[in-house]
Amino acid sequence: MRLSDETISNEELEKAPRIALSRREIITGLAVGSVVPIVSGCTTNPATGRSQFLLVDEGTVAQMAESAWTEMKQQTPISRNSSLNSRVNRVWEKISVGAGRSNEHWDVEVFDTDDVNAFVMPGNKVGVYRGITELVENDDQLSSVLGHEVGHVVGKHAAERYSVQMAGQLAVVAGAIAVNQSDTLKKYGNEIGALGGAALQFGVLLPYSRNHELEADRLGVDYMHKVGFKVAEAPKLWDLMAARSSGSSTPEFMSTHPAPQRRASELRQYINARGYDLV
Repeated sequence: MRLSDETISNEELEKAPRIALSRREIITGLAVGSVVPIVSGCTTNPATGRSQFLLVDEGTVAQMAESAWTEMKQQTPISRNSSLNSRVNRVWEKISVGAGRSNEHWDVEVFDTDDVNAFVMPGNKVGVYRGITELVENDDQLSSVLGHEVGHVVGKHAAERYSVQMAGQLAVVAGAIAVNQSDTLKKYGNEIGALGGAALQFGVLLPYSRNHELEADRLGVDYMHKVGFKVAEAPKLWDLMAARSSGSSTPEFMSTHPAPQRRASELRQYINARGYDLV
């Protein structure tokens, strides 16, 4: 993609600020700067009814994530606990029915580490760490975790986040070039570049990420309800996470994820509003 008909020098590109990417963003193939075809603009997601800014399709980001997933499985211990694997797959099979995605091929792996986490990669790759299975108190809470991950896929969050990052990075580069070409602003180039990068990170990318997490939470509860899991256990999971992270001092506006307390509160409101339960 070109910004304009003007030639952009290597020196100007070197002066453009870079956005630091998290491990999760890299591992899901969302790194800024990759060359991808532009396929669309704003589209409506049929599952959520929300308009989305999509410059890439799901197939593109899935291809990008394939090697990362292979590397992940090579470098991270995979659980050989048959009972644990059976439990995760049993809950997974049920929640995938609730999401209407049981007819798709999914690669679900349980990683044998203490990490209290789970993730999904483009291309229907789901990773569940042993640590999260030990934190949850029952299969209903585990279904909330897995439903959340399916929600990211249904919500097309990987493609949307990539698209926003790509567009934002191009805007930052364009701004840096404009500053470097201005005699008045050139001497403030570093400061302006830093402000532009911060505005993109804190004003666009992180809020997008947090909204995706909340949307995936709600979708996960929908799937739980459809197949008979106890939706009241979803906010309880986040109560557990809040207790576990009580010593964390990172403000929410600096995080990719909403605070656990907020997630628990918003899920209770959603469950009550949908009439799934009274919590």
